[in-house]
Amino acid sequence: VNHYSGRIILIFFLSNQHDAVEIRRVAGNILLGQGANAILGHHMEIRGLGIINVAHLFGVGSIRDNKQIQLVCRLEEWDAHKEYDRIGTDERTWEILGVATPHIEIPVKPGRNIPIIIETAAMNERLKKMGYYSAREFNQNVMRWLDSENARKAYSQKKGI
Repeated sequence: VNHYSGRIILIFFLSNQHDAVEIRRVAGNILLGQGANAILGHHMEIRGLGIINVAHLFGVGSIRDNKQIQLVCRLEEWDAHKEYDRIGTDERTWEILGVATPHIEIPVKPGRNIPIIIETAAMNERLKKMGYYSAREFNQNVMRWLDSENARKAYSQKKGI
């Protein structure tokens, strides 16, 4: 359940398979995901709280029987020695049932607001589908500035040339 945007479904590949998602390919390259365990329904375990019924707690508007999969977010523990894409120009896909699906890796550590980060990723992916790439625009602006006289002056002043 993506309680925030309803635009993506976040897929976790868990070793215990309690939160398994059943995925179907329909109408060509459309992927639909739904809970694989009908018995569990809209119940969810939250450690420390126990079992909750999402529909009862947040209302029926917070649940869906199925949802189109448009983005795969892989959460991984932050590794200070690993090099991460910090600009966002690294376009990756994850193949699901023969469909190349946009894929991002998000390094996580305590204190990060993961739901907001994922919501931002979903909105950014939506912009990409509409033809707007924030990271590319940023790169173009930086390159344009580096080629400008202002950049040469700033460099000369810093170096005392």
